[in-house]
Amino acid sequence: MKKTIFLLLAMPLAVFYSCDSDDQNQTTINYVSFEATSYDFGVDIQSSNSNDIKVYTTHISNTERIFGINIETDLSTADPASYTVPTSVSVPANSNEGVFTINISDLNIGVEGETLVLSFTNEAGLFVGDPITFNIKQVCPYPETQLDITFDDYPEEQYWELYDSNDVLLFEGGPYPDETAFSRVFCLANGTYKILMGDTFGDGGGPYTITNNGNVLVTGDGDHGFSEEITFQINN
Repeated sequence: MKKTIFLLLAMPLAVFYSCDSDDQNQTTINYVSFEATSYDFGVDIQSSNSNDIKVYTTHISNTERIFGINIETDLSTADPASYTVPTSVSVPANSNEGVFTINISDLNIGVEGETLVLSFTNEAGLFVGDPITFNIKQVCPYPETQLDITFDDYPEEQYWELYDSNDVLLFEGGPYPDETAFSRVFCLANGTYKILMGDTFGDGGGPYTITNNGNVLVTGDGDHGFSEEITFQINN
């Protein structure tokens, strides 16, 4: 009798361990996700960059599987002409990992950067992970140049303009109502530049500095009336 009971107890274990991978998959949630929910994507100035993005699944199948990829345009700020994204990603047979490549060009990338949001296509019986957000920013090949301004009591009167050696306006900013300070980073190659600091009321503004690679190139106390122009040189 004891021998018969032992055999009955052991039988479920034998049945469980004899299941193949497909049977085990039936007890596992069919799930796919990107490698991360947030991804910093640097783009070289006036160029383009490509990165491989991984996806993972809970199932391992003996056949290739394909998952659709969507571009969430309502959540993205990147110029549609700046990126190339495949419509799907495949996970090879006997694997739970797939890879797809995304390419992004330096096209209309703002100072604060842009975003590109991707998600998986919903399918019956498939659970998908959260979308992935690419945080796109330009990669500066030179030491960064930085403008810092500490405003006086009237920041709504202050503005600035940055020109190259040919008097071409490169960047500008202001006025700054309800702000006490401002900082802006530029990617400037070696050369001669000019900064114009202005005040619409004519009584000057707050002190400012321009630094490059930790070195102070320009400094002003803000006592410049309507405006002042200062030329400076960058030698990286």
